[in-house]
Amino acid sequence: MSEIYNDLLHIVNWHPQIGDPSAMGWLTVILYFCSAILSFKVATSAPIIFSAEINVKQKCFWMIVAFILLFLGINKQLDLQSLLTAIGKFYAHRDGWYEHRRNIQIFGIISILTLALIGMGIFALKMRAILKTNWLAIVGLVFLLAFVMIRATSFHHMDILINTTVFGIRMNWVLELLGLFTIGLSALNIMRNREQSIRCA
Repeated sequence: MSEIYNDLLHIVNWHPQIGDPSAMGWLTVILYFCSAILSFKVATSAPIIFSAEINVKQKCFWMIVAFILLFLGINKQLDLQSLLTAIGKFYAHRDGWYEHRRNIQIFGIISILTLALIGMGIFALKMRAILKTNWLAIVGLVFLLAFVMIRATSFHHMDILINTTVFGIRMNWVLELLGLFTIGLSALNIMRNREQSIRCA
């Protein structure tokens, strides 16, 4: 099994390494983990923070957010989407459909978007009681997942867009950090409001 794994890594020319060793890369990883910790804290405190009618849904929502952030934080430096892209290119060349890759990418994006919309619709229906409380975190999560999807599709024009620099600020920083900031801010606001309610009681 290990030989197959090593051969595959050699064929696709990918090896585990630090994806973004820059100061901004490590800062982003720290923010991922901080936001994950805040989300986990809200989830574990749900029975205290929220009313009995919604605390289970709130705990489920924030636990999902925490695990997504933890995974994305780890993936930020492992850069696993590059492995998936390399594997896709290898099989595209091997099986002779590399010249049709754009059509396949478009189909894949449409499929992912369709599934995402269906999933969001189901989520909104099941979690409608907590949407008002968590709208800021949901916006942040949409920003992050959109960024991840753009990176994963490996479209040349999209890569150019997210790597565009304006006044020394790269657009991928804006998408990623804005998503993390809004999720962290939402979690902090929920906990702060609860503390204020306790003091006023």
